[in-house]
Amino acid sequence: MIMLDDNKIYTAEEVYKSILKRIIKLELEPGQLISENQMCIDYGVSRSIIRNAFTKLAQLKFVEVRPQRGTYVTQIDLNYISDLLMLRTAVEKEVIYEMFTKLDESARLELVKKLEKNIEEEEKYIDERTYSRKFGILDSEFHKTMIDSVNRYALVIILSDIMLHISRWRNFDVKFANRIHELVEEHKNIVNGIKSNDLYKAQECMAAHLETITDIYESAIKQYPRYFIS
Repeated sequence: MIMLDDNKIYTAEEVYKSILKRIIKLELEPGQLISENQMCIDYGVSRSIIRNAFTKLAQLKFVEVRPQRGTYVTQIDLNYISDLLMLRTAVEKEVIYEMFTKLDESARLELVKKLEKNIEEEEKYIDERTYSRKFGILDSEFHKTMIDSVNRYALVIILSDIMLHISRWRNFDVKFANRIHELVEEHKNIVNGIKSNDLYKAQECMAAHLETITDIYESAIKQYPRYFIS
């Protein structure tokens, strides 16, 4: 049961987005059975609206309907996440390449100033143990600032649906390994690479920042076996 505004009338789209958000934030856990009836009660809507939301979530592979058993939040497929992270890394390394080949040095220095200002704000949340909304916004803005600098943000929009799975993984990864401090340091390393005009360093720091599975793979599966596809 979740706490909702009793006076609010939820549209079908709001219901869908709310359930999706709860899945991404791990409030609805991987492998968890989710009741159609309970969702109707939670949101004060008809079964048809909940079924429509479940259908859209199934298309994104966030829920699966098991005949005679019910609807379950999908488990995290680490092989799939690894592939998505490789794709994300390829895109952002190419963005860095274009920053060095299409932006002059003064433009890159202006970009560095924006990124450093973002990091100053990130450091306010360095002791948090979860991937909070405020830090998440700053994290997204850090990457968006770089991607926007070479007018490539359409790529992010194209990939937005599948990248939601990375968002769910990030919520787990940060909480499991207490990684906020590491994320901030990794952002600093990327900026230092740009600032020192070292293309290779900036790209390698980005790759290290986005590759988040290897170090915690075995311990994560051991501690949360239900969360992952075996």
